Amino acid sequence: MTAWVLPDHIADVLPSEARHIEELRRLCLDTARVFGYELVIPPLMEHIESLLSGTGSALDLQTFKMVDQLSGRTLGLRVDTTPQVARIDAHLLNRAGVTRLCYCGPTLHTRAPGPYATREPLQLGAKFTAMQV
Repeated sequence: MTAWVLPDHIADVLPSEARHIEELRRLCLDTARVFGYELVIPPLMEHIESLLSGTGSALDLQTFKMVDQLSGRTLGLRVDTTPQVARIDAHLLNRAGVTRLCYCGPTLHTRAPGPYATREPLQLGAKFTAMQV
């Protein structure tokens, strides 16, 4: 086996496809901005109890876990960005009224969802909340 082989269902994105993905990503985020959505970029990893809070066992099985060498706590690499955006909205921004947030970034799954799927999908989404005053 050569040292240059990537893990199964993980692939490099070469220039032509990377350019196309970036153009689509930018179009989607710019469109969201026009409709009042603000971009947030959550971290790729978090403490596991925060990352999986309220998500159930399905995401737990898809989450890569590791030990933080600084704290000794278990960290997880995000499988889905949506719970992180909900955390940002509820605990960091905590705004009264309407909040519109959008996001786009890589996620990482322990297993591919299908035979030709990637374990490193790019996830784009938008979250709208209305908090009562």
